[in-house]
Amino acid sequence: MGPIGGTRRGRGLGIVALALMTGISTMLGGCSGVDKKKYDLAMQEAAELRERNAQLEQQNRDQAARLAEAEAAKQNQGDMWADAGGDIGAGGGGRGSFERGPNGTMVAKLSGDVLFDSGSATLKSTAKKTLDRIAGEIKSNYSGRAIRVEGHTDTDPIRKSKWPSNEALSEARADSVMAYLASKGISSSRMQAVGYGSSRAKSTKAASRRVEIVILAR
Repeated sequence: MGPIGGTRRGRGLGIVALALMTGISTMLGGCSGVDKKKYDLAMQEAAELRERNAQLEQQNRDQAARLAEAEAAKQNQGDMWADAGGDIGAGGGGRGSFERGPNGTMVAKLSGDVLFDSGSATLKSTAKKTLDRIAGEIKSNYSGRAIRVEGHTDTDPIRKSKWPSNEALSEARADSVMAYLASKGISSSRMQAVGYGSSRAKSTKAASRRVEIVILAR
C-alpha cells in the first residue's frame, strides 16, 4: 500500500470513528434508557477504528522513512563513485583502465582495498589480474611514457601495522605496484613511486585508500 492510499484509508477510518462517536452522543442525548451493551459495543468499535487509523498512519510514516533512506543510500553510492573516479576493481566494470584527470594527464585509479589487505603492502593474488590489464594497456597505448605510481591512504592513524605512518605505508604500496608492473615488462627506469599518505584524502575512507597510476608527459 502506497503512502497516499494508506493516508486516504486512514482518513476514512477516522471519519467512520467520528461518525460512530457522534451517533453515540446523539443516542445518549436523546434516549436515557439506551441499552448499555450496545453502548459498550459501539465504544469498543470506535476505539478499534481509532487504533487501526493510528496503525495506518504509522505504516505510512515508516514507508516514507524507508523510501527516504533508500534514496539517500542511492545518492551516497553515486557520491562514492564520483570520489573514487570509477576505481578499477571497485565497480569499474567495462570502463577503460585509464581516464583523463583534471590536469589533462591519464590516470588509472585502483582501490587499495582490492589490491591490499588492511595495513599491508603485499599485493593480493586476486589483484594481479587487474595489474596485468594495466601493464598491457601501458605497453599498447603509452609506450615510452614516464609513469608515476602514487600511494594514498585514509586519515586514520596507523595502529596495528609495521609501518610507522600512513606516508610510509602508502609509499610501500606504491613500490609494490611499481615492482609488479616492472615484472610484467614495464621498464623501471621510466617509473617512480611516491607515497602521499592521507594528504590527498577523498570524502570517504574507502575512496581515499587507493593507488593511482599516472601517465606523465614524454
